[in-house]
Amino acid sequence: MQPPDPIIPRNIIWADPTRYLVKVSPYGKYISYLAPFQGDLNLWITPSDDILSPTLVTASQNPIRDHWWSKNEDIILYYFDQKGDENWQLHGYQLSTGKTHVYTESGLQSRILHISAKHPDKILIGLNQRVRHYIDVYQLDLQSGQMQCIYENIQYWDFIADEDLHLRFGLKVDGKGGEWVDLSLINQPRALTKIAMHDISGLYFFPRLRLGLSSDNQKLYLTRSMDSNTSTLISLEVMTGKIEKIGHNPLADICDVLLNPSTKEPLAFAINHQRKEWHCLNDNTIRDFTYLQSIDDGDIDVLSQSENNELWLVSFVHDNGPVAFYLYDRIKVQATHLFDSDAALKNFPFTKMHPRIITSRDGLKCVSYLSLPRQSDIQEKGIPFKPVPLILLVHGGPNYRDFWGFNATHQWLANRGYAVLSVNYRASTGFGKAHLDAGHGEWGGKIHNDLLDAIDWAIREGITTQDKVAIMGRSFGGYATLVGLTLTPDTFCCGVDIVGPSNLETMVKHFPPYWKAMQGAIHEMIGCDPNTVEGKAYLQERSPLHYADRIKKPLLIGHGANDVRVMQDESDKMVQAMRANGIPVTYAIFPDEGHQFLHPGNRMAFYALAESFLAIILGGACEPYDNTVNTTMQVKVDDFELSDMNLH
Repeated sequence: MQPPDPIIPRNIIWADPTRYLVKVSPYGKYISYLAPFQGDLNLWITPSDDILSPTLVTASQNPIRDHWWSKNEDIILYYFDQKGDENWQLHGYQLSTGKTHVYTESGLQSRILHISAKHPDKILIGLNQRVRHYIDVYQLDLQSGQMQCIYENIQYWDFIADEDLHLRFGLKVDGKGGEWVDLSLINQPRALTKIAMHDISGLYFFPRLRLGLSSDNQKLYLTRSMDSNTSTLISLEVMTGKIEKIGHNPLADICDVLLNPSTKEPLAFAINHQRKEWHCLNDNTIRDFTYLQSIDDGDIDVLSQSENNELWLVSFVHDNGPVAFYLYDRIKVQATHLFDSDAALKNFPFTKMHPRIITSRDGLKCVSYLSLPRQSDIQEKGIPFKPVPLILLVHGGPNYRDFWGFNATHQWLANRGYAVLSVNYRASTGFGKAHLDAGHGEWGGKIHNDLLDAIDWAIREGITTQDKVAIMGRSFGGYATLVGLTLTPDTFCCGVDIVGPSNLETMVKHFPPYWKAMQGAIHEMIGCDPNTVEGKAYLQERSPLHYADRIKKPLLIGHGANDVRVMQDESDKMVQAMRANGIPVTYAIFPDEGHQFLHPGNRMAFYALAESFLAIILGGACEPYDNTVNTTMQVKVDDFELSDMNLH
């Protein structure tokens, strides 16, 4: 066994990337991306033929969350929220004048619904200005900022429009899934096609699956799984209802579709079982992907395309290094490397991520990912020289999934001497509706069994030992942490809960109001109607708060004060219950964060706390705390004296 790698600093692992969400403008003149400015992600643009001359577009102290090019290439759109409240405020920056447009008010949820090359100065947006529970559809003039409501919504979760910015279809959701509805006859909407529950989850987490109409308005391109377990890419003739199957894979759902920007016709689709795989639909696209696969062995993402489809902005995802960004010229069949997501990552030794399939006690196959300390696996086979402490890292959702690629949490923990295991337990998306449906109503039930079975697998494989397993996660992963420490108090040696709900009864009462159109799907996912006596009893039974007195092992909790999905009170009450029962806990809150820790200084501070916590219990490496980190972290309870960073 080799000596341990040197500690990779937290300010390397947890810093924002130097390039993120990279896109090419509609006519290929500019490259845009998010990059740090004064400590937070902001928007930058640079000429595509001179990438070393970027211009700062925003100087926001609230991290920019996403951006889009208007089709006139003179206005770039972006949004951010206020301290994590998830009310995305839409702005625009005009390149020719340097003027910033503020299109929507703070405190409202805005969404971009459609951008059309036929109307380059107008877009469709969704906005909950009239009532907070539903997103109405507005046509926005990008030059004047004037908006006109074209549809008052009382039931739909999502919409599809045509290139003339006419609203055509709405997605209605219930407890079993949903259906696309033809809205062209407003007074007599016509149900067009049904969509399975797991496809609803796919639309929520992977908005690129919200495909749309062909340019001639004759065909609607969708993914659905009515006749199969995994989703199928289909075209549906709007007038006749005739369906043509375009693409399908029995292993996994379709996770991405590449469209021709002009015709909107699918060119390729991707699935992600263990890693992302593209399937091409014509010879030209086969040529493109054959070439791209020859220049880099990472997983390919086509991030954006020029309007004539001659330029692609392509990224290659790696598990042990930065994302590489290329501008690909399809006419020349030549890709030019632009930059990496963070070149500094190349200066440090990161570990590999190993896909594994773990079978649960009832036969369910769970795609999982294992990372090991490099010194324990010098041949990079995913088999340690001897057992090491293990962190079970549980993803949120639960209707989400873990992926292969560079995972900062995996790399941080593996560098400190821990094995890290992430499991796509039942309820995870991307593996077919049977895998997803098996998790409905199994919060604190069979989902927890899947996690326990994964630990048993890791022990059998010699990866870890029974007494050296910790559990950690954010959101649902935080809930799973609390379940693990209460339901099976002798299984884990400690837990780290980040914004996890402790009381399902109160959680469902405080979801954001604009989730109302999805509440049927949410109730199905959780497993009950919370408005019934039986539903309330079920939620109480599955709430870790009521079993806080069972906890025996150390717990660290972190929460954002502005979280609108899981209120801070969920953690407050858990801490109060533990202390009332004499159980030690450390609790940190962040006044300027919500459901995610978006400010890098806050991430570095909390993970410094977690690093000390894990080192005390599991004995891993620990980097001294950097007192210069810019953070708002407030350690409210510190029974383990972790905030006394002098212990290093």
